[in-house]
Amino acid sequence: MSLHCCRNLAKGMLVSGNRFAASRGRYASFGVLQRNLSTPSADDAKNASPEKPAIADGPNDYGYTPGHDPRFIDNKPTLDYAIAMPRTFSAMRHEQILQLAAEGVPEARAEALVRNIMSVDRIEYDEAEKIMQDIGRANRQNMSLHHLPHGIGLVTAVTAGAVSLPLVFYFPVVNKFNELYVTTDIPEPQDLETWLEVGSWSWAWMEPVLGQISFVLLTAAFARAQMKNMGFQPYTNFMRERRAAQLVALYPQYDKKILSNFSRTDMLVQKPL
Repeated sequence: MSLHCCRNLAKGMLVSGNRFAASRGRYASFGVLQRNLSTPSADDAKNASPEKPAIADGPNDYGYTPGHDPRFIDNKPTLDYAIAMPRTFSAMRHEQILQLAAEGVPEARAEALVRNIMSVDRIEYDEAEKIMQDIGRANRQNMSLHHLPHGIGLVTAVTAGAVSLPLVFYFPVVNKFNELYVTTDIPEPQDLETWLEVGSWSWAWMEPVLGQISFVLLTAAFARAQMKNMGFQPYTNFMRERRAAQLVALYPQYDKKILSNFSRTDMLVQKPL
């Protein structure tokens, strides 16, 4: 074997060895870091209580590791780790709150706003929560008026659906509607003995009406989808953005992004927490 080949072989073995050592070093350091962050400190364990359990994940959570994770035994959580699970949004870390808020969870966005109020006003949680509730009431001040078209659509849809049944299948209503608006010939009595026979008679004039209404709703939904694809804001999104802008202008001292996200997911009918 030539001297040049020997040099190349030795160089390749050295590079491979260095990469392997570096990889082992990274895994070892990562495992130590994960164990340190995943295990409650002495102060955390000392200060833990049923109301305030020890922090199981430490200041950060690096997820799954290639080595041993003391939080799990045989792929099952330990008792201490289960006890430390947060049960409310207020008990979660900032990273969890921000992730859930980015996914659009209303409770997480409200919690993010509470913490932003705490940091800006330098007040405790309970006081910041009261301010957050005041901000929510200010955001919902004209929401009933904004939802008026939705209320009209809801009442119209429910009424039309309920009225359509007797207009198609109930003979006294069908016959009266025929006398007032259709004036078509009434079938023989033996052809109107059941509600299905009444429906087959009334369907002669109800089919065009109901079919046309269904087609209009279909085309309206398609048009709305194309508006969203082009970047136009339908009425609902337009009003949400308008409320968010008004809320940001009303409370300029707080974070604009957190405040606007809170406004967008705030609802007229509040869910019990």
